[in-house]
Amino acid sequence: MQRGVRSAADLGDAAAPRSDPAGARRGAEGLGAAGACARLTLILCVCACAHKTVRPEDKALQQPGAVHHVRAGETLWRIAKTYGVPLEVVLRENALENPAQLAAGTSLFIPGAEHELTVPPAAVQPAFATRRARRHSPSSIARAGGRPLDPAAHGEPLAWPAPGVLISSFGERERDRHDGIDLACPEGTPIRAAEGGIVLFSGEQRGYGNLVLIAHDRDVVTVYAHNERNLVSQGDRVSKGEQIARVGHTGNATGPHLHFEVRVGTQARDPLGFLR
Repeated sequence: MQRGVRSAADLGDAAAPRSDPAGARRGAEGLGAAGACARLTLILCVCACAHKTVRPEDKALQQPGAVHHVRAGETLWRIAKTYGVPLEVVLRENALENPAQLAAGTSLFIPGAEHELTVPPAAVQPAFATRRARRHSPSSIARAGGRPLDPAAHGEPLAWPAPGVLISSFGERERDRHDGIDLACPEGTPIRAAEGGIVLFSGEQRGYGNLVLIAHDRDVVTVYAHNERNLVSQGDRVSKGEQIARVGHTGNATGPHLHFEVRVGTQARDPLGFLR
């Protein structure tokens, strides 16, 4: 693992994800309905100004590079991809406290760029193999690994982040929406990166408890919440299967479990469609 930016800034107003409210017996508790999905979306896209020690415009006068002005809907991954600059370099050069928070109009210094470029819209197709989402009982997915859920799927799916039992599925519920899945695991169980990528955030977040966000190819972000302890820092590059945290019950959770989400751009997708 290559160590990068070490800041772990507070995410401010971002609130909790949707977790299972069925009680301690199922190992998870609801994290609140109103506004939580919108708030998580904000921490994954353009929603607040990032603080910088040196203005990008000043950097552009001191070294080769250009200033990019963030437009609504752009994410840091797509900006870096457009300019052909590694995401961790953009993180380092701009000293972003929270790289998931970029307001429209925010200026970023892009080292080596000759001029400002137009960032294309988010890719329609995700980077990983998917299948049509289906309902699953906890007994049907009681362990990590194994064969792909859809043998006909093409491409490389995500790896299971922990060897747990599915206790809460993705989708609409009676009173709210659950934007991920919950896996019941013993306290301290290793949590592993579902795919290689760059750590966007590692720290404590209201509702989520200890939270890790990892950016992957094609604007895909994976979310790991309620961790006992995070083992990575913002800006770290991690490999698929590398341990990034340990299962806990921090935040709004009544028992040890992992809350896991997959987001394409800022849209929550059913993780079971990406896992193998």
